[in-house]
Amino acid sequence: MDLNINSPAYYTGVYGIDDEIYWMCRELAQYVKAREYSKFIKTIGIVPIIAPEGEIKKGLWKELKHVSLKCGFASVCLQIDYKEYVEADINKKKILIIDNILKSIKTIKSKAKIDYRMFEDDIRLFCINNHIVLK
Repeated sequence: MDLNINSPAYYTGVYGIDDEIYWMCRELAQYVKAREYSKFIKTIGIVPIIAPEGEIKKGLWKELKHVSLKCGFASVCLQIDYKEYVEADINKKKILIIDNILKSIKTIKSKAKIDYRMFEDDIRLFCINNHIVLK
């Protein structure tokens, strides 16, 4: 599966790209590339949204979920708590991004016909191999 994890919306524009987060996401995408979690969906785009409450209340940075079985594509944008992310050390930021990825896939698993259990198991194994301790 092609998993495209984009830089966090809003946050990246203010704080720039966290190199460790960028490389973790690239490695994770490579890790799942040879796996198949759905016979219908071949590519999933994920954009974590990390924006202050004021921006979200203005109607900006909305969560989105889109699945197109016909095109073999899905995209998901889910929010991460801004204050928690900004105040977190790099290890906690990694955990928040991984949690966002898992939640993103979980929200579309039925419509996209994704084997979520297999995906989650693979992500947890990736985390173990990369010394990322999830809840």
